[in-house]
Amino acid sequence: MSHPSAHGPAGTKPGAPPGAPKDYRGLPDHEKYDRSSAENPEFWYDPAMGLQKLERLRFPYFQEHLGPFAGKRALDVGCGGGILAEDLARAGARVVGVDASQVTVEAARAHAARQGLEIEYRHGFGEDLAFTGEFEVAFAVDSLEHVNDLARTLDGIARALKTGGGFGFLTHNQTLEAFTEIIWKWEYQGDSAKGGHDFHKFITPADLTRALADRGLTVRHIQGIAWGDEPSLASQPTVSYMGYATK
Repeated sequence: MSHPSAHGPAGTKPGAPPGAPKDYRGLPDHEKYDRSSAENPEFWYDPAMGLQKLERLRFPYFQEHLGPFAGKRALDVGCGGGILAEDLARAGARVVGVDASQVTVEAARAHAARQGLEIEYRHGFGEDLAFTGEFEVAFAVDSLEHVNDLARTLDGIARALKTGGGFGFLTHNQTLEAFTEIIWKWEYQGDSAKGGHDFHKFITPADLTRALADRGLTVRHIQGIAWGDEPSLASQPTVSYMGYATK
């Protein structure tokens, strides 16, 4: 889930005067995206939007480590507007996308139809995933830091995967550098909505690795991500990182 310039939803609080700073502080995460997607559902598909730029970096990574995707059943948890789901579908995967924002799911469903892509979108929370051994691959990209209960979400993802299946993830580290880049620079100095991220929900690679191991998922690789005009690979996962695990 993400916003036009980088990663969080865009918009203003209800009743705010025109031109007021975007501010979603205090709202549940799914509601931020309900409002953002209702205001402008097409922001998900703007090539200049942060997640679209990030997709050009992350999809080749996942394709290298978890592909090829043709014929595989893939689960995208926190699918947002379907950026990753659509690339998976184009690569031949049979995709189920789940997101907590009903409005965003409707936008994703409509966009996939216009693209001629068959993607099964469902409205639901990561904590309530009810799949068992159905997927060869699962993904949670830019979504683990937005769920209400990380442990239950990871439980559901692990349960959804077949033995031998792969899990691709992308999230933000819990470091001063990550706070400075993603919250201070994007939300307080830039044009991202204030309250788009909660630093307490950021996850260290070590904590995520342990949590996945507790659920029978072994992390095989972690790749740092650096932010600039275009995201790029970084030598260390200091701010953001992606990786994959196998069950």
